[in-house]
Amino acid sequence: MAGSPVYNASYWYKESEPVSIDNNFFDKVSYVGAFDGYDNWTEGWTNWSPVDEDYSETYTMTKGNGQFTNIGGVHIVADETWSGVVKIDGWIYVDNGATLTIEPGTIIRGTNKSVLIITPGGKIMAAGTRTLPIVFTSSQGAGFRSNSDWGGLVICGKAPNNLAGGVGIVEGGVGTEFGGSDPADNSGVLTYVRIEFPGFEVATGSEINGLTLGSVGSATRIENIQVSYSGDDGYEFFGGTVNAKYLISYRTEDDDFDTDNGYSGMVQFGIILRDPSIVDSDTANGFESDNDKDASVNTPFTQAIFSNISGFGSAKDLATYNALPQNHKEGSSLRIRKSSRISVYNSLFMGWGRGLRFESTATHNAAAANDMTVKNTFISSIYGDKFKTDDAVLSAAQLETWFLETQKENKVIENGSDVKITDPFNLTEPNFQPMAGSPVYNASYWSTTPVIDFDVAANMNMVRNYPNPFKGKTNIEIHLRKSDNVRIVIFNISGAVVTEIQNGQLYEGTYDFIFDASQLPGGLYFGKVIMGNEVQTLKMMAQ
Repeated sequence: MAGSPVYNASYWYKESEPVSIDNNFFDKVSYVGAFDGYDNWTEGWTNWSPVDEDYSETYTMTKGNGQFTNIGGVHIVADETWSGVVKIDGWIYVDNGATLTIEPGTIIRGTNKSVLIITPGGKIMAAGTRTLPIVFTSSQGAGFRSNSDWGGLVICGKAPNNLAGGVGIVEGGVGTEFGGSDPADNSGVLTYVRIEFPGFEVATGSEINGLTLGSVGSATRIENIQVSYSGDDGYEFFGGTVNAKYLISYRTEDDDFDTDNGYSGMVQFGIILRDPSIVDSDTANGFESDNDKDASVNTPFTQAIFSNISGFGSAKDLATYNALPQNHKEGSSLRIRKSSRISVYNSLFMGWGRGLRFESTATHNAAAANDMTVKNTFISSIYGDKFKTDDAVLSAAQLETWFLETQKENKVIENGSDVKITDPFNLTEPNFQPMAGSPVYNASYWSTTPVIDFDVAANMNMVRNYPNPFKGKTNIEIHLRKSDNVRIVIFNISGAVVTEIQNGQLYEGTYDFIFDASQLPGGLYFGKVIMGNEVQTLKMMAQ
């Protein structure tokens, strides 16, 4: 009954629960990797051949004065809107209190070293659409574009980091502070955005990445971003709490996802596709993660959670691997070092020189204490060390044992063809979808360990189903915050009623129902769950 001590007392409910894979942010899908075999979420807004794209050189406006300093660059101090084709020339800052709005379909072309910087308190509202994405790209003409043609996009906010005093200067030389005490800080919106040919090394160890995020807060929305041909990292997170979905790092020169200084956000659905001919002077990794540059145990820890990443390295086969430069051969799919506590779930890595690499005692200790993990993750076609450590605390064999513990549901698949991904190493027309019979189906954390986020469910009705896609039967799980009449009806894609699973009064609590489609045609079905005056809809794919 209401008020019973059994509520909020389960294993999964903790009053001060840290970021968890069971957080309601995550879509609780059944598959490993970024694709379900049906929905191509890259379609319509990405570009896999931007070198030769015919971008207009008829500019709506030019912003910038050719100056590359904080003092000398252009500062936007009042709200401003960009549209059409915009040329940026120099360092451009959106200052505290100002909002830069970029309309759907706008093309922003940057000259050498040009950077757009959103400072703490400033905002960018760049909400493109699937059919009208916003594109940041090079000012060079078609056929002449390459990595590092311009600087990139830097966003700095007021969320926490683990620097002394909580405030730092973002790397890259642009002279902008980042950091503060507001985890819910809002730097704006970035959706359906392409960032092409960015990444510039201002000095050794101080670079501007494709998308640099310094202490960006969780109220910021980042979804559907493609960073292509970055001359440094695709994405680098310096502290902050921002969450993101649908991120692509394509033909990046250095690391694809780099996390530092206490980044503690959540990321789901991402693609890495590397080019064997493009590599940094440093080792290039899919993931590189540090607590900070000094390997301290300062808090907040770098303790982000990534889920459903499909990471395809530079070696599509052994012959390609043998011809790679050493910095590609030494690149790891997951390089976790310097006291980082990052966790990775439901992900697939293929075609790398190295697999999982741990590099610090503090990281080893965190793994042993379950303060970080890698679960429901597959590595395949690793042509060098599948597991590597860099000190005497943990051997490579012990790391392999840790990775393959039964409860982690991880897999090492030697032969990449056994993973059955359609055409992932095609650099101009990639197809990342799993084929029929792929082991990625029904292999996610949520398929093997179904749980409810009680921290959220205590205050709202929750509905989900797993596995999805499914073969035969799937579970429909609901959590009622109070007693109510509940009806569950299943429709086919034509809108015809297939079955009614539930219709009647249910008490407060959690319930599981089965939708049995074993005798029905494969395809898309919809579940309508009516709880009193509230309606939630599920999309379910029967294979």
